[in-house]
Amino acid sequence: METTQNNKTTSKGGEEINERTEEWTNFADADALMDPSSLPEESFELDENGDGRDPPLSRDLIRDIEWKGNLLKVYPLDYQRVPIVKYQVLACFIMFAVFGFNDQSVGTLLPKLMEYYNTTKVQVSNIFLIQLSGYICASLLNERVHNSWGMRGGMLVAATLCIVFFSILMSKPSKFSIFMFCCFPLGLGIGILDASCNVLVGNMIVHKNELMGIMHAVYGCAAMLTPPLVAHFVKWGHWSMYFVIPFSMSVIGACVIIPSFRFETAAKYHYICEQDENASTPEPTPEPTPSEQPLQKESFFALLSMPPILLYALFLFAYLGAEITTGAWFYTYLLETKSTDQIKMSYIASTFWIGLTAGRLILGFFTKKAFSNEYRACRVYCALTLFFYTLYMVVGWINSESLSYLISLSFVMFCCGFFIGPLFPSASIVAVQVLPKKLQISGVGIAVALGGCGGAILPYSAGILTHLIGIKWMPTLCWFMVALFSFIWMLYPRYIKGHSDVL
Repeated sequence: METTQNNKTTSKGGEEINERTEEWTNFADADALMDPSSLPEESFELDENGDGRDPPLSRDLIRDIEWKGNLLKVYPLDYQRVPIVKYQVLACFIMFAVFGFNDQSVGTLLPKLMEYYNTTKVQVSNIFLIQLSGYICASLLNERVHNSWGMRGGMLVAATLCIVFFSILMSKPSKFSIFMFCCFPLGLGIGILDASCNVLVGNMIVHKNELMGIMHAVYGCAAMLTPPLVAHFVKWGHWSMYFVIPFSMSVIGACVIIPSFRFETAAKYHYICEQDENASTPEPTPEPTPSEQPLQKESFFALLSMPPILLYALFLFAYLGAEITTGAWFYTYLLETKSTDQIKMSYIASTFWIGLTAGRLILGFFTKKAFSNEYRACRVYCALTLFFYTLYMVVGWINSESLSYLISLSFVMFCCGFFIGPLFPSASIVAVQVLPKKLQISGVGIAVALGGCGGAILPYSAGILTHLIGIKWMPTLCWFMVALFSFIWMLYPRYIKGHSDVL
């Protein structure tokens, strides 16, 4: 690593203080910025004269860098050695809980919303399309938000949108149109949140598999708790008070985001992207002036045409469609085909989310030990998911209210969730591995947002189809979605070249 140093001597209180500014101009590796062993030891020395500078959070790893008139704090994404990273991960976990409480709430509230607002299944299914439009806007705004305000701004925007619009839903809107309108900004905030958290955790130096699995398991845990919570709030006659839970979690998340992301500014985002771009360039390029744009951004369609982003988006489209369709309609499916006991059916509906949460927690630790990489692990998980969805389709055709049947159905749904659970976090790691840093936020943001279209369009389409042909066909529709994303995952090695180490 080459450095250029400019030394100058200034006077302060009659004492001579030697100030040195170091600027990194070349990187042998894209991750050199985050490799603490590559940093000069003298850059970590604290000022013994007490000149008023803020002390670094970690004596050994956090480094001040002056870049284009901005003083940046740069540190490796290692939660074990840099305390602030630990709180950033905590903030991601909290906001993913909000994500889970939001996603499953609509599906579980469908029967009550139809009754309270006197609407049909098709009309209530419009909520999925409203959230879809928010996701699409998030894909277009993610890069702009990070360019203007950095990851700090993106996380705060997401938390603020959740706080404001969950507070409106808490008040039990008098009109269904108001309820639907609130779903747009919630979809927007969650789209920004999804991309930011996946990129942050996917770039961790240590335990990225485990942390990604835990973060997505938190989502699953929140979704798992939603059906019984909603059922009890409905039974008590205060269904809208359910939204106090995601509202409170959003407030807590914002309180953690403000201090933990205070150094993740727009300037730091530009700096890291530029260093990664320079690292992948054989010849050093001239540094742009401050008045110039720091990075040349790819257009939306240029990004989407890249195989790593396109395949990731198509995979998520089918995956989120299968996951959310299963979670959103399974409760209604049980009530209309198995039993009208809402409390009992809510617990059975939770078995899918219990399996999803357990799968993300357990298999997140198992993946690295049992497989050479995340891509190959996902191939196995896809096959097992397809197998248990086949059982779900077969068992679903049996009509019975016996205890043994309900236990068998619960076990099958647990296994469906268990193996479908780790696919999203593992696929996100693969996406981050095959994309350069300058394309991670925009690329993952577009893929997650367009993938979120599947999480809106496919449940909506399933609602329309089952309205026409009967909800008893819901397991079959979910099976086709699982078969689709399993097929898309098999295409990765064929269309993504130069990444044989991760595919």
